[in-house]
Amino acid sequence: MIKLSLFCISFLAFVFLHEQAKSQFISPSQKTFTRQDTLRGSITPERAWWDLTYYHLDIIVNPADSTIYGTNTVTYRVVNSANLMQIDLQEPLTLINAAQNNKVLNFKRDGNVYWIELTDKQEPGKIYSLVLTYGGKPRVSTRPPWVGGITWKKDKNGLPFIASACQGDGASLWWPCKDHMYDEPDSMLISVNVPENLIDVSNGKLRSVVSMKNKTKTYNWFVANPINNYGVNINIGDYVHFSDIYNGEKGALDCDYWVLKEDLEKAKVQFRQAPLMLAAFEHWFGPYPFYEDGYKLVEVPYLGMEHQSSNLW
Repeated sequence: MIKLSLFCISFLAFVFLHEQAKSQFISPSQKTFTRQDTLRGSITPERAWWDLTYYHLDIIVNPADSTIYGTNTVTYRVVNSANLMQIDLQEPLTLINAAQNNKVLNFKRDGNVYWIELTDKQEPGKIYSLVLTYGGKPRVSTRPPWVGGITWKKDKNGLPFIASACQGDGASLWWPCKDHMYDEPDSMLISVNVPENLIDVSNGKLRSVVSMKNKTKTYNWFVANPINNYGVNINIGDYVHFSDIYNGEKGALDCDYWVLKEDLEKAKVQFRQAPLMLAAFEHWFGPYPFYEDGYKLVEVPYLGMEHQSSNLW
């Protein structure tokens, strides 16, 4: 009876503290249900008629002025013929241009949603692509990862240390997409251009690094598995890399670790636990689901967050 009472007291205390903690992270404006909530949270007719198959997010991240500019090529299969498409992109970022088959398209902004008018006939079963050009200064996160946005920090050597966080607020706060969890691209290419003294680490496996004439480099990461929007991330810093192979239930799994130079020796000790953790999870829950995309641990300038094939710490 005493053990049961202690359990009940502990449980009620946990619930009370949990609710208190939640209330600290919810502002009054977030409690108000708006039209924008409906547009982002619903499977609207302007979303339902097309099925995502592929994204190519191709961006320039400039730490000097905290901007992101670039394109997202959206490839999709038509489910039912229609000509009005919903694309999500949160303020203060703006959609600059939308084009299909080299034809510039008309669009209207409705808060954090863009209504794009397609001119080509959208035939059911066929696959089409749409190129979205956008840019600006994305929202800055005031309390990552609980408050979404981009974190622009500096490491101990004064070099940029940058990361995205959008778990609760949606991926559209930093790139244009179909921002709803019901639909995912089957695969994705993430191309991120950064100053040549920095490295971008994103989801999937690194296909190539291309050096540009303007003293920048573009990192091309390919995701072979379907991926949710919020899991897509950029992590930019003066990283060093080391790796390991975990021999798991589906064969050899590439384990890659990206940390700041000053934390390399500590990380080599701490990350010895990663294969043990993977073995435990595979024992209890089955094979790691993203063998094709590898497993990464990436140091970021906040407490961390789980992301598909690119976990932050």
